[in-house]
Amino acid sequence: MKRLILTNNKNIEILSKLRNFICHHSDFSNALTSIDECMQMSYLNNRPVGSLLLGEGGVGKSTICKLIKSKHKRYKCIEDNFEKLIVPAFYFPVPSPITIKSLAIRMLEELGCTDHKGTSEQLNYRLRILLKECKTQLIMLDEFHHIYSSSAQKNKSSENVANWIKTLADETKISICLVGLPNIQHNLFIDSQLARRFSCVLKLNPLTLNIHDQSGTLTPFLKQASLYISKNFNITFNPEISSSDISKRIFLATSGYQAYIMQLIHQSCLIAMNNNCLVVSISDFHEAYASNNILYKPMTQKNIFLLNPSQITEILI
Repeated sequence: MKRLILTNNKNIEILSKLRNFICHHSDFSNALTSIDECMQMSYLNNRPVGSLLLGEGGVGKSTICKLIKSKHKRYKCIEDNFEKLIVPAFYFPVPSPITIKSLAIRMLEELGCTDHKGTSEQLNYRLRILLKECKTQLIMLDEFHHIYSSSAQKNKSSENVANWIKTLADETKISICLVGLPNIQHNLFIDSQLARRFSCVLKLNPLTLNIHDQSGTLTPFLKQASLYISKNFNITFNPEISSSDISKRIFLATSGYQAYIMQLIHQSCLIAMNNNCLVVSISDFHEAYASNNILYKPMTQKNIFLLNPSQITEILI
């Protein structure tokens, strides 16, 4: 039993590298490029161009932010015989409940400041000084829908925070990207000034599948995932996950949400490895999908990986 647990833990450790897999499908690549363009336009024109990155949970919003942050890494340099920290871009999920002061403190932390004493006005002044010193060009605020919680709207803190962010962008000329659920746009655009400042609206949707010709974004995603897994873990799939039958089953099990797709693939690979097998079969997918401790986003309550192909097609039509 102890040996089995050790083997399972080793396989979990090996497969942990699967989280490094990123598929640049069309919506994903467009969002990456557009946010970077907003950052560059703000810097070159000395006028902030904001953006909204919207989508349901599990479609890749946070992954995009982390990719952009890793592309524009912080670094230290020497200026006038003093060491300076340069932070071109930073990203964090907004605190909940959100206030102007809590938001300012989190931004100061991202800029390496540990002194959080003082009033909101003093923190704001310190923040603006550091944003200039650190040459920041892009701020990405994830989970921004938190500011529109019922309690925040009741005490008007959501309106105050939104106006504070608008003022911050105007005064610093920094591009700000607000990331969260689709309802952000409706709430934010009630204010025409905010609508104008965050005119670049980027929407990430679940992956798509046309059951007639396999077109859409899911099949290329599965092909890339299969190649990545084969190259990095020497694991193959039989049938291939991008095949017509398996891709339909995965689509039904996850509704096309990337996070759930990768969770299903990860769990199926782990089951095969725990059985000393490097070929993942449909029975492994069935066991992974039937597991009660893993949540997916199914489009039907039927047992998707036990149905015959005609039943699968019938559900999708």
